[in-house]
This record gives sequence, C-alpha cells and structure tokens, in this order.
Amino acid sequence: MNRNPNASRAAEPAQAETPALPADAALARALLYSASVAIYHSNMLGNLSYANPEYRRIFGLTPEQSTDDWAQGVHPEDRARMEAAWADFCAQPRPVRFEYRTRTRDGVVRNIAEQVVPAHGVPGFVGTIADFTDLVTARDDLRKAETLFRNTFDQAPIGIAYSDRNGALLRFNTAFCTLLGFAPDELATQSIGELTHAEDVELAAAQLERLWNGEIPFVDIEKRYRRKDGSYLWVRTTTALVREGGNTEYSVEYLRDISQRKELSAALLQQQTLLKTVISELPLALLACDVAGNITHYNHAAVELYRIRSRDASASDPYPLEVDVFLADGLTPVPRQERPLARALRGATINHIELVVAPHDGTAPRTTSSNACRLVGPDGQTLGAVAVIQDTTERKQQDMELERVHKELMTASRQAGMAEVATNVLHNVGNILNSINISASLVAERLRQSKAAGVSRLAALLLEQGEQVGQFLTGDERGKRIPEYLAALGEQLLADQHKALEELAALRNHLEHIKDTVTMQQSYAKLCGVTAVVEVVDLVEDSLRLNAGAFARHGVTLRREFGAVAPITVDKHKVLQILVNLVRNAKYACDESGRADKIITLRIESTADGVRISVIDNGVGIPEENMGRLFTHGFTTRQSGHGFGLHSGALAAQDLGGTLRAESAGPGLGAAFILELPLAPPQSARA
Repeated sequence: MNRNPNASRAAEPAQAETPALPADAALARALLYSASVAIYHSNMLGNLSYANPEYRRIFGLTPEQSTDDWAQGVHPEDRARMEAAWADFCAQPRPVRFEYRTRTRDGVVRNIAEQVVPAHGVPGFVGTIADFTDLVTARDDLRKAETLFRNTFDQAPIGIAYSDRNGALLRFNTAFCTLLGFAPDELATQSIGELTHAEDVELAAAQLERLWNGEIPFVDIEKRYRRKDGSYLWVRTTTALVREGGNTEYSVEYLRDISQRKELSAALLQQQTLLKTVISELPLALLACDVAGNITHYNHAAVELYRIRSRDASASDPYPLEVDVFLADGLTPVPRQERPLARALRGATINHIELVVAPHDGTAPRTTSSNACRLVGPDGQTLGAVAVIQDTTERKQQDMELERVHKELMTASRQAGMAEVATNVLHNVGNILNSINISASLVAERLRQSKAAGVSRLAALLLEQGEQVGQFLTGDERGKRIPEYLAALGEQLLADQHKALEELAALRNHLEHIKDTVTMQQSYAKLCGVTAVVEVVDLVEDSLRLNAGAFARHGVTLRREFGAVAPITVDKHKVLQILVNLVRNAKYACDESGRADKIITLRIESTADGVRISVIDNGVGIPEENMGRLFTHGFTTRQSGHGFGLHSGALAAQDLGGTLRAESAGPGLGAAFILELPLAPPQSARA
C-alpha cells in the first residue's frame, strides 16, 4: 500500500492469509480491524504498510480500489490542500494533524480529523482518522443556540437579570438597564434589595427566601424598583432558580413595566369609587332593571323614595318597591307594566313624566318627574332599562308659593304704581290749590283795602245837605273836593276790579288744571289692565305733566329728544306707572347732586321690534356695586325711599313683554334708565 505520491505504485495484494498469532496479537488485530476510526501505519517514507477497514470506508474506496486513491474521497474544495499537505509529510515525516472534509458518492459531506504520531516499537508512523462531523454539527448548534440566547437575552422587550442568593446582580439585559435608567457599569455594583422600594423589601425578601428554600417553584409579585433619577417604577417580577448539574447557582428575574397599568388601575378605581359615591349620594333616585323587568340596581335616594325592601328580606321578590304609583292627579293608579321602567324596556322614550308616589308606610305622597330609557349592548341586544326619578314635591310647593307671591307682588306693584301716579296727582293738585289759596288771599286783601266804603260815607254826607246839596258842592270847601275824590275813588275801584278779575281768571285756570289732572288720573285708572293703541309721545308727555310742578320748583330743565316711532299697543297705566317713577327718580338724582344745571333728557327712538324710552339725568350717578341690586325689592339709596318703585317697574315692564335696565358711568356722572317695549304685547299678556 502506497500513499506517497512520489513512490512507485505497486499492486495491492488481495486479502493475504493471516498467520496464526499469539492471543494478545490476535486481540490487537481484532481491535484494529473492528475499530470505528481509521488506523494505518506508514513507514518513514510515507508508504502505508497497514490500513484497517474503516480507512477504506471513510474515503469511500471499493474493494477494487487501492488506498492510493484516498484523495478521490476528499472533498473537492479540500483535495488539493490535503494532497499538498501529505506530500509535505512524506518529504519530512513528523507528527502532524490534518482537518478536512470528505464527500461520498451520494454527496454526503463529513468532517475528518487525522492525527499522525511516531509509532512505538516499530519504525514509521501511526495515523488515526476520526469522523467528528457530529461534534462539528453539535458545535454549530451550540453556537447558534448561544447566539440565539444572547440575542434573545439582550433584545428581549422585558427586563431580565441574574442574581445570586444575596441578590447581587450577575448579569442583566439592555431592557433591564433601560427600565431603571442605569448604565450597565452602574448596575454592576447594585443588588436587588438596594433597588427595591423600602416598603416592598420585606415582602420580596420573604418570597425569595421561600424560593431558595425550595418551598415554591417561582416568585411572582408586584413591587417598585428605584430608578436612577430617584423615582420609582412599578414592575411585575417573576423569579425562578437556575440549576446546573443539580446545583442551584443563581436566580433569574423577569421584569415587566406595569406603571401605566398601575396608573390606569388607580385612575379606574378612583373613577369607580367616585361614580359609586356620586350614584349613591345623588339626590336623584336611580332604578335599573334587567330584561325581565326585575329591579337589579338602585341608589340611596331610590330607597328613600320608593321604600325599597332589603334584598335579604325579599330575595324572592324581583320588584321590591313598597309604593303605589299614580298619575299627576294623585288619583289614577299606574299599573307596573305602564310605569317608566317597563315602558322604557319596551322601547318607549320617557321624558319628564309627572307621577305621584305613595309609600305603603303611610308617609305623605311625593310628586316626581321621571325619565327612563332602554339599555342596549354593543351588539344591539337589550340589557335592561334605567330610570332617573326626581322628587319634585318641594319644587311644586315652591312653584305654587312663588306663583302666589308673584300674584300678590303684581297686585302690590299695580297698587304701588297707582299710588305713585296718585301721589303725583295729589302733589300737582296741592300745588294748584296753593296757588288758588294765594289768589283768594290777594282778592280778600284787596277787598279789605277797597275804598268802596268811602262811597257810602260820601252818600251820607250829601244826604245830610238835603236841598242844600248844590250850594254845598259849589260853596263848601268839602263839597268842592267831592269831584276830585270821586275821580280818585273811581280809579281805585277800577284797579281793584281789574286785579280781582285777574285773580279770578287765575283761579278758574287753576281749577281747570285740577279738573284735567283728576280726569287724566281717572282715565288711566279706568284703563288699568286694558291694552290700547297709543302714541308713545303722549304717554311720555303725560308722565311729564304729572311732574311738571316739581320741575318748576326745583329748577330742572327738560330736554325732549323725540324721534318718530310707530304707535304701540300697550297697557297705558303700567307704562305711565313706570315713566312717572323714572322721571321722579331723575328729579331727585338732580336735586341730590347739588348741580346748578339740572337737566333731565327724555329720549324716544325706534328699535328693531319696538320702541325705546330713555330717561337720562346728570345727577348723582350710580356706584358700580349698586348696579346689580337696583331692581331688587326693598333696595334704595334715598333716605325717604321705600325701595319698591324700580322693582315694581321692572316687573311691569316684564309683564308688558319689555325690559327695564339702568346705565351709569359712576358716581357724579348721571344715569340713564332705559325702557324697551314691543309694538304689541306678547301672547301671555294678551291672554
């Protein structure tokens, strides 16, 4: 057998007959022949003197082939390299190791390791050729597994950390560092206990001790870890022991960030608690039923209103309401199937239905307003129904009381307005009567000072003369002065007559003024509550006429800025009531200001849907803090005021379908009161 490419190739003999050998030699030959590795012997020139059957199998040699054809079994990519390497060995025989691949005829590739060492006891070298394909495959699989593990460990989306029994960190992945905000070298000196929140250390340590003692297979808890910035992170940790060769060397911990879930859970709990509290303490009664109409949920207000029995006492009663329900009249009973929940369950929409609830315990019936609707699931299925019931008993009573007070207030307002107008009438009449009294006194004084008595004395003197009257008139000094006296007396009597006639004319005018004033008052009194079509200017002039005397006495100048406006349909008495009060207040505001130029401006102008009447003065003005209280009942800043005029005026304006408001730039800057009225009264006022 010749493996040396430089040696002449001799025909390899057929299977030579093996001579008998001693027992040890026979055993050695049997071992060589049946060995699972190729074994061969080479002389000092590299020629093979022996090769066992495994040699031929490894190189894929047929019985007809010589061992010199070994290179045909080497993988083509390694063949030239191996032929050169073996030639080098043959040129310089020495211990050497080769690694290469073989490829069988059916294409199977195997990894081969060949080791050549000096032979002991005989010249030459002994070589062994072993197939380590399985080892290479296992090594590749191990490398792949290690790469997979390393990538999985480093790139895992959850934190992973290995630690010893004392909690010292041995290894950790990127996610663990990221979660806690530390660099890897900063965590190298940390321990699990140091990173755990102080409040969680005891629980975590106790669970880990049980794990290391073999009491539990793993630890799964929620705790807080300290981050580098000092904040704490909620995590869920699962910890298990890592065993190698039956010994426990360390533990592995998996961390999942649950901070957001914790926050959401806390927020949800807070919302649930809030919702539960709100529903429980809501002053509105809530009732809910299932698809069968059985009451399933209710709050405290519902218990109080419907006298709901305890579930423990009435577990068999699906409708534990101890009340009777009536219509708003309180007489007509409402059967259960017609009550809001049952109707809503059938698909009806219940909005503000008034019902009377009469508890069985004898307490007073309660008036309620009910709203109900059907509860529908995400797939359109009916889940039940819910009703919201408001106890309106007190509100009903308050509405009735408010209506009563409002009527009384309107009556008082009308009476106050009438009194306001009547007061102005009486003021005007009083002023006129004062003028009448003065005129009468002047006439009386004039009559007392009249020379008419001299006529009687002159007549008596002439009668005393008898038939000597002529001589008396011409010869007596006294008689001679009679014509002069009569002339003077005539002038005096004519003057007295003229003055008396003037005063009598004034008296007649004053009496006519009184008559007109009383007539106007009577006409407004008769029209109280009756609407009529009137000219706005006439209404304003009537209000000024009723205050005319006051303007003259207090030196107030009136300005009229009357624009062209359409007639309005209105209750004249109510408008006069408002205007008289506004004009009177403007006069007082001018008086209290102390100004020499007291000016009140009456302005009439059109609006989009009616007229606007403004009473503007340059008086004391209105402080900002009083603007919101001007129309409040009882509020007044005038010492003699009663605080009812503006309030009643605002109510009257509201009844007329209009508004009354005030404007002022502040103290000392005057004020404006603006009455806006529609062209026609609203339907409610007409009714």
